[in-house]
Amino acid sequence: MHEWAKALRAHFGDADGDVPDLRVEPGLVTGGGATLAAPVIPAGVWAEVDVDSSMLAQTLEHTWEEPLVPGEITRVGSAEAVASLGAAFANAVERDATLLLRFRGYGEGDANSNPWRGGELPSLPEHERRPPESVPNRLGRSGIGTGAGDLVEALAGVYRAF
Repeated sequence: MHEWAKALRAHFGDADGDVPDLRVEPGLVTGGGATLAAPVIPAGVWAEVDVDSSMLAQTLEHTWEEPLVPGEITRVGSAEAVASLGAAFANAVERDATLLLRFRGYGEGDANSNPWRGGELPSLPEHERRPPESVPNRLGRSGIGTGAGDLVEALAGVYRAF
């Protein structure tokens, strides 16, 4: 039994696990009239780890404080349906461990879906000059704190200075 499947089974007990409409999405597992949800591991963390490493779970847990098998899983549905879905998900992870990676957000989106990961900026009309701080402001809040507030606020000041 794969250690990840074993860890999932610990959440749900020894239910049947027969859910024919099992669906795994980033942060969400559905099927059998139940739903399991957990926050995804941020894309920036996934970009820094070697997914093929035999130490992946330990690296995520100890370096990034992001357990591969989440400690808290939100459950929606009857107790029986949730237990059955959890067991079905554990069985599916036993057969294909990449489903757990998908559930935790690995491979979610591409470089253009997150402006902080790079990608092409929208084009500006050539006849219209915008204030220099409009560039970082178009990216939105980064969630990265600095002494001047959010990183985008600090960058806006730098752009104004130049």
